[in-house]
Order: sequence, then C-alpha cells, then structure tokens
Amino acid sequence: MFSTLENPKMKNTKHVPVRSCSVCRVRSDKKDLIRLVKSPEGKIFIDVAKKLPGRGVYICPDPECLEKAKKTGILERVLKAEIDESFWLELEENIKNAGENKNLKIKSVLGLARKAGELLIGSERIEKAGAKKILVILAKDSSEGVKKFASSRESLPLDMTIKELSDVTGLKDSVQILGLPFNSGFAKKIICLCKN
Repeated sequence: MFSTLENPKMKNTKHVPVRSCSVCRVRSDKKDLIRLVKSPEGKIFIDVAKKLPGRGVYICPDPECLEKAKKTGILERVLKAEIDESFWLELEENIKNAGENKNLKIKSVLGLARKAGELLIGSERIEKAGAKKILVILAKDSSEGVKKFASSRESLPLDMTIKELSDVTGLKDSVQILGLPFNSGFAKKIICLCKN
C-alpha cells in the first residue's frame, strides 16, 4: 500500500474553481472575478459571495473590461436584461475598490518581506545580490535611470507611487525600486496578486 507521498494519484490538492470573464474571455480563479447575477425577478446584482441563485456572469475587476462591456452590450446580452446607469456606476465603484484591495494586499506582502529581511531596497542592494534570481519591483513614477536598470532584469512595475513604496518600507527616502528573491514565497505571492 502506498502512502500519499509515494502515490501521486492520492495527492491532497484543493480544487480551485476557474471562470472566464464574459468580456475579455480570460480564465481566472473564480474568487478574483466579479460575479453579476440576474435574479429570477429580473433584477441584476453584484454577487459578492458568489452564491446567489440565478443566471450569473463574471467580469474582470479591470476598468478596460468595464468600458468594453458598456460599449458592446455583452453583459446585457448574456444576462438577457437591460443594465441601467446606476448599476454601471455601482459596478465601476466595485472595480475601483478591487484594485485598491489588491494594492493593500501587495503592500502587506512587501511589509512582511521587509520584516523577514528578504526585501532588497534600492538598485545597489539588488546589484549586490548578484547571481541570485531577483524579482525587481518598480514604482510607477520611477526615474528613467531606475527603469533602465530594471529593464535588464525580471521586473514588475506596480501601480504604486514612490511615496507608497517608501511608506511600505518604513523609510523616509524616496524608494523607487525593490527586489525579492524568486525562490521567496513573498515574490511568488506578489506575482500571483499582480496576475489577477
């Protein structure tokens, strides 16, 4: 008899439900999408818990998908219902909040990496890390010199300013660039958050 370690068929893996955005058709983890549902009475809701009964569709928490949905009418066709302006405004606010929540999660991960001593702050420290594979993280308003430094490395621009990165690191200096070793769980989490 095999133990679960010896028998790959018995791995204890958790099923992750995947859904497609009705607008861009990109498949994502269900929890990272916004579900809209048409109730049996014909009213459209944002299904925060993703469990309401009725005809449901998913949309990326991306302003571009929202604009495309408005222009093409794809959500109205899929839901077989007319969407009024107040609902579009509510959906826009929900998408905006999703982006802010993602930045809060990224800031939290960066803060934990700093406390764990894995966060490299500044291009000099990233350069000294040398042969290690480093994920380079940039502020959106980084200088051209910093952008050029990062362009020759695996880099990830964030939707955060220099001030926000400085606040995360607890430094008063203007932090434009951070690094994390790729083998770090922190780097993997940041990449995962940025994909969604």
